[in-house]
Amino acid sequence: MTVKPKSWNPFKIYRGFKEMLKRLSDKNISGNLVGEGLIQGGIIIFDRNGKARYAYREETGFEVPINDIIAAVRTVKSKDEYSLS
Repeated sequence: MTVKPKSWNPFKIYRGFKEMLKRLSDKNISGNLVGEGLIQGGIIIFDRNGKARYAYREETGFEVPINDIIAAVRTVKSKDEYSLS
C-alpha cells in the first residue's frame, strides 16, 4: 500500500504533526517516535459466516472513528442473533 500525503507543504505537515502530538499528549499517550511511521493498519469486522461487514483503513494522524466501529459491531451482532432464531 502506498501512502500519499494530502499535501507536501512543509508548513501543513509540521502543523499536522504538532496537532497529532497534542492529541497524544492530551490522552497521556507517550511514544518514542522510533520505527516505521508509515505502516498503517485498520479494522475489519466479520459476521458469524466470515463475511466482511465493515472495514476501516487507518489514516495517519486521524482519530479512529470509535463510534462507527461500535455501531458496526452492534449491527453485525444483532443480525447474527436474529439469524440464529
